[in-house]
Amino acid sequence: MNFRFKILLLALFLFTHEAKAFHIIGGEIYYSCTGNNNYTITMIVYRDCSNLNAAPFDNPASIAIYNADQTLYQALDVYYDSYTAVQPDLSNPCLIAPPGVCVEQAIYQATIFLPSASGGYDISYQRCCRNTSVVNIIAPENTGATYSIHIPGSSLATCNTSPHFSNYPPIVICANENLIFDHSATEPDGDVLRYSLCTPNQGADQTSPQPIPPPPPPYDPIFWNPPYNVNDQIGGIPPMAIDSITGLLTGKPSNVGQYVVGVCVREYRNGNLLCTNTRDFQFNVADCDPLIIADFSSPQSVNLNADTLTLCGTLTVNFDNNSFGASGYEWDFGVAGISTDVSDLQTPSYTYPDTGIYKVRLIASPGLLCGDTAYKYVELRLGVDPDFSTQNVCVGSPSLFFDQSIALDGNLTSWQWNFGDGGSSSLQNPIHNYFAQGNYNVTLTSSNSYGCYSFITKTITVYALPNIAAAPDTFICNVDSVMLIAHDGVSYSWQPNYNISSTSISNPVVSPDVTTTYYVTVVSDKGCINSDSVTVKITDTVLAVAGPDTTICEGQLVQLYAMNAVYYQWFPDDNMNNAFISNPVVKPDVTTTYFVNAFIGSCVDQDTVTVTVLPLPPANAGEDVTINQGESTRLNASGGGIYQWIPPDALTNAFISDPNANPINTITYALIVTGDNGCVAFDSVTVFVTHIHDVLAPNAFTPNGDGINDYFQFFLKGISLITSVKIFDRWGEMVYYSATNEVKGWNGTYKELDCEMDTYVYSITGITYDGDEIRVSGSLTLIR
Repeated sequence: MNFRFKILLLALFLFTHEAKAFHIIGGEIYYSCTGNNNYTITMIVYRDCSNLNAAPFDNPASIAIYNADQTLYQALDVYYDSYTAVQPDLSNPCLIAPPGVCVEQAIYQATIFLPSASGGYDISYQRCCRNTSVVNIIAPENTGATYSIHIPGSSLATCNTSPHFSNYPPIVICANENLIFDHSATEPDGDVLRYSLCTPNQGADQTSPQPIPPPPPPYDPIFWNPPYNVNDQIGGIPPMAIDSITGLLTGKPSNVGQYVVGVCVREYRNGNLLCTNTRDFQFNVADCDPLIIADFSSPQSVNLNADTLTLCGTLTVNFDNNSFGASGYEWDFGVAGISTDVSDLQTPSYTYPDTGIYKVRLIASPGLLCGDTAYKYVELRLGVDPDFSTQNVCVGSPSLFFDQSIALDGNLTSWQWNFGDGGSSSLQNPIHNYFAQGNYNVTLTSSNSYGCYSFITKTITVYALPNIAAAPDTFICNVDSVMLIAHDGVSYSWQPNYNISSTSISNPVVSPDVTTTYYVTVVSDKGCINSDSVTVKITDTVLAVAGPDTTICEGQLVQLYAMNAVYYQWFPDDNMNNAFISNPVVKPDVTTTYFVNAFIGSCVDQDTVTVTVLPLPPANAGEDVTINQGESTRLNASGGGIYQWIPPDALTNAFISDPNANPINTITYALIVTGDNGCVAFDSVTVFVTHIHDVLAPNAFTPNGDGINDYFQFFLKGISLITSVKIFDRWGEMVYYSATNEVKGWNGTYKELDCEMDTYVYSITGITYDGDEIRVSGSLTLIR
């Protein structure tokens, strides 16, 4: 048995909201009579402080006192002096409370004089809201709490003191652990107290989280979230219950979560109910970690059973210590009748006297209150001696595998074969086929009834079948013989025994007079058998067919075709790639007639085919030329027929002999000339393009009206666009501006008046054919 505590824990998460909500986790109101109708009212409120955005305690808290007819007797503003943190208190000292739990308590007290009244008084306080993460009520984020208590009327009691609970429940309780808590109350008047689970009241919501003053009774109960109810408030088996006489609260919660819980204590005197104190609080079922855990295992174990470690084929056990939080260890390896089978090492090894089952005990931190003990069985078995037999085989033949494993104890229960080619089997004696030659590592893993297993690997060789490559399938004349050939064997057998020189050699000679298929069976030196066949066709006549005559253009290749024979011979064989095949390729310079002799053995025939060769048209694209960007040139081709230039870029017409070309970059034009006979010839020409960019402007002009040099004009080289022309006098005043290269240019006037004879400065800006900006400036003399 492993004495460890497995306890589930839930951290307390709060829903982030504005400060007016989501923090109330419990509270109660009680009172004591100090004499002469003076009462000390005590209210204890608990809040969740794990969220920094949670609302603080009310200070002051608004407490209302109502008469029996529900009229407000008095509204009190009650302050607390300070608040204190409530520390998590687990009933088991060997468990660690989870981090992040924060609960604070504020105590409010006020003393008030309440004159005797037949119906008594009701004291109330309301606040919103509860933690969003509460699981057992509906809409906890909008459900507040009402803490109230009744002071009985003078007809039932005078100067009564209410019961109040002695202990606050633990902040954290642990799932799947027994809950035992003394929830009893004290009462100094000697009245009878009775305990029960009850439904807490709701009160206030997010629209009015802190009513001032709280409304009068009666108050609505909270709504349980099914399957939870007043008799099963937190779930678990058995469900939470309270002893009505002693107030002992018991249960065993099973699910992690936050739960609203209500416990009531009723005060009776002479059979009359004086008051009921309802404690409304929150249980946090959470995951608590034990301080110390004892656990161990063995890397040699062949099973995953948590309580039994099974080892095979060894008496020495190496233990892994998986304990947590321990400061020392005490091992007992479970050998009966001796006391020396112990160790205080953290990770010991122990050699057992024999096979069998041993109960091993590990105590983590022996002698300490929170020490833990773990027990496991160590089962030692002899295991399995694996073995099998097989034989080398030929490709495609079945391989037989025979299990020869021995169970040293127990019985053989399973076999797992890996045949080394991706195949496997779980049969004891399987059959497997290999379809490729080679060496294969075959592994057998045998297991017995105790879970022990072992494996063995052996190599099986798969031999290749004979590569016969029987030849030749052929065509012979009926008066001829042919030698058949087979390969890769130590013995041969030919069928049928018809006009064959021998049926047991690799290369017999056959002379059938009708078409015959001969079959050969070959046995290799490894005993592997394979078969192949050769067909010998017979004829007594050959009809040579060389195909139709054809026409080509000069310089072209053409493939000739002949058929109906086995061997061929062509002539003339000038410019022919192979004169002894059925389909040679030729490149005749002139019209040529080719002869072909077609042979089937001694049978022969002849045919001819004529290849007519047409002349190519003359094609001349002209000489290469050089121009500058923006200039053009005329191409001059000759040859006659139909012309085409490729590419057609920057050409005025790509289908004439002399198009204009004005490319802006160097380009090579291919010329295609198609003659009247349909033959095509090619040539090319390159237009080299220089990238010279300049503005050529004069340094003087004479605008005197004689028609000679009357305007300032300039010329462009490699420039596609003029963007501005500016002329300034010696004082910097612009006397002429144009955004383009005007045809005439400046006529020497400014504002329609003749300019003086003087020196001027010009500035010309443009864009080159390469897309770059160019700026040219200089001086200009105006002469009259």
